[in-house]
Amino acid sequence: MTLGIKRSFKLAKPGACLLVMVAVSMLAPAAFCADGTCLTLKAAAQVEQDSVRLSDIATVTGPSQSRVKAVGSTIVASSPQPGQTRFVGVDYIRIRLKQAGIDTSSMIFKGPSDVKVTRQAAVLPIQRIQHAVEMAIRSRMPWRNEDVTISEVELDETIQLPTGRLSYRIEPSRNEDYLGRTIVALHLLVDGEPVRKVWVNATISVMADVVTVIRPLGKHAYIQLADLSVERRDISDLSSETVSRIEDAIGNRTTRMIYPHTVLQSSMFASPPLVRRGDIVKIVANSGPMIITATGVVKQQGGKGEMVRVVNTDSNRIITARVTGPGAVEVNF
Repeated sequence: MTLGIKRSFKLAKPGACLLVMVAVSMLAPAAFCADGTCLTLKAAAQVEQDSVRLSDIATVTGPSQSRVKAVGSTIVASSPQPGQTRFVGVDYIRIRLKQAGIDTSSMIFKGPSDVKVTRQAAVLPIQRIQHAVEMAIRSRMPWRNEDVTISEVELDETIQLPTGRLSYRIEPSRNEDYLGRTIVALHLLVDGEPVRKVWVNATISVMADVVTVIRPLGKHAYIQLADLSVERRDISDLSSETVSRIEDAIGNRTTRMIYPHTVLQSSMFASPPLVRRGDIVKIVANSGPMIITATGVVKQQGGKGEMVRVVNTDSNRIITARVTGPGAVEVNF
């Protein structure tokens, strides 16, 4: 006896058939997402690089891994500045994908319509930079290290940079005298690429010997050793004409009234005149190995090294000669 299995099929009614079709149509997007490329956008994302790739702000799925990788690596926006935020919308993403040659007609987009993109920022190592600036100044300044104090090294501490390996280059200003308030250029680089140039301020104080006056000196007074003293002062606020050696001032005549405790400057005194108008002087003319002398009459007063007019009594000609000492002038042929 042969046993058989009897299967019977019952035709569905027209109404039941319609319900099946509706159910299939409702499941179609999910089924299509499984077969095609599906993008699920994130509500927020953080990036580190200059550009935003689709994989940074969305989860890309699909049956073809090569297509998923190609779509995910597509640049869809520029990143905001470090520490800043921008929004990238789904419509903009579609445009950027089309510009990249990717067909979006069969893609499914899920999630929010806008993604909040924040770029990570690196914090400047302020103390390390301040130390580097001080070392750069000390390596270039003409002063002794023990005489110098560098303070108030200041820069914009709110600067935010891209993340990565930070390096920098410090450049002082041209013709920098390294006295008082100083400005240096700080070039910031991330992963070897220049990203920012900022200015750093610093105050340089230098202690040095200066000559001061200890008692009143009238105009045209001869300066003597007893009139002067040497003190240690911060020269960052003093004139470049400040006198540092007493011997440079002794024997000269003041050109103005000088009061006690005044820091002496070279413009406050001048060499006393060695010749005056009407003085008889010896004229020495050098011409190679030969020396010629003559007598002359000075037409104006002058100090050592100054040029004066002299009348040669032999020829009665007026010449210009350099004062070399009391009663002596020199002419070079």
